[in-house]
Amino acid sequence: MKPLDEWLENIQKTHPKDWDLGLERVGEVARRLDVLHPGITCFLIAGTNGKGSACETLAQLCRATNRSYGKTTSPFFLHYNEQIEINGEAVPDTELVSAFESIAKAADEISLSYFEYGALAAMLLFQQAKVDVAIFEVGLGGRLDAMNVIEPDVSIITRIALDHQDWLGENREAIGFEKAGIMRSNKPVVVMDDDCPTSVLEHAAALNSELRLVGRDFDYGHDQLSVNTRHYSVPQTQLPLPSAIGAVVGFLEAGFEVSQDELTRALEVASLPGRFQIIGNKPVTVMDVCHNPDAAEYLAKKLVQIPDVDEWHFVIGIYRDKDQGGIFHNLSPLRSTWYFCDLPGPRGADAIDLSRVLHETCGLSSQTYDKVSSALDAAIYTVKNAVKNDVELRQGIAILGSFSTVGAALQHLNLDVTEATH
Repeated sequence: MKPLDEWLENIQKTHPKDWDLGLERVGEVARRLDVLHPGITCFLIAGTNGKGSACETLAQLCRATNRSYGKTTSPFFLHYNEQIEINGEAVPDTELVSAFESIAKAADEISLSYFEYGALAAMLLFQQAKVDVAIFEVGLGGRLDAMNVIEPDVSIITRIALDHQDWLGENREAIGFEKAGIMRSNKPVVVMDDDCPTSVLEHAAALNSELRLVGRDFDYGHDQLSVNTRHYSVPQTQLPLPSAIGAVVGFLEAGFEVSQDELTRALEVASLPGRFQIIGNKPVTVMDVCHNPDAAEYLAKKLVQIPDVDEWHFVIGIYRDKDQGGIFHNLSPLRSTWYFCDLPGPRGADAIDLSRVLHETCGLSSQTYDKVSSALDAAIYTVKNAVKNDVELRQGIAILGSFSTVGAALQHLNLDVTEATH
């Protein structure tokens, strides 16, 4: 049996195109494996921001109601296995390799991408485990994403914003159409965007999907949720509230009953690495994978709410294809110092280029470094030695911009993805 790392390296060599959108190849292999409905109940989640949070909330609702589940999300921080878990445990290498062997045998003459292998492995492993609930996060878009070969019982669409425009379209209507591709005829779809694009509404009508819109079919405030005849008190949660609410409504649409105690228990424990993850208090250190303007706007609002921090030191690494200026613009109102780092690989932006964009967009200066660890060390050093009138400034560190940035920071600090306080 080949090691997992060897499998992953071989897949990338034989099919080097990471994003090879389209359902024909992966769909054919899924049919050969008979994994198109790999759980008693299947959820499919798309959206620009908040997909992973909705998946995690669904997982915690399963735990609270004593249902077995499988959850697959992407990308990962440190270990490939993070992407596929069953009942809260990452799938071990041996099971992943066994799944890859079965997929390769079924694929035969069909070449599959790195992401497609992972998607099929999740489907196969969830089916083999006979999970009650299978939870799938779309990787890119929705309509042509490999996860979209499954037959979901309930679909959930989180916030729709501008991201991946080269692949999905230049505006929210075009992007919304791609996300709407996860809908199914006569099946519930929960949409958590309070300014839902017309393209989503029209696609739901064309398919006769059972559309559930926030503000029309259910509503929520800071501490209350009303859906149909049900009314719940909503506790504080570390995850974005719209995504958590969308998951709760989707869970109910699947026909599951949830008591107030079960909902409270699920939302109180739901958390994810790299989503407003606080990893230290002296100084306050936050990690967030925000990589588009909408996510940056949300992060800025959360940072303002942290008491006793007057200035933020931003350690940032971003991909070239992101709206860098939009991200910086939404963070710039905070009093801040900026530390940019290069990200490796063809998609990674150079720190010097990021510095130029910041200056052109916001008129701010920054420091540049060749890697995440160097930028983070510089920020830590500055904060720990900051003195104003002989009094230490109330400063915090925020590490952000991509999964790669947060993963490199975790590795540099010798932290596992689960080592956090909230």
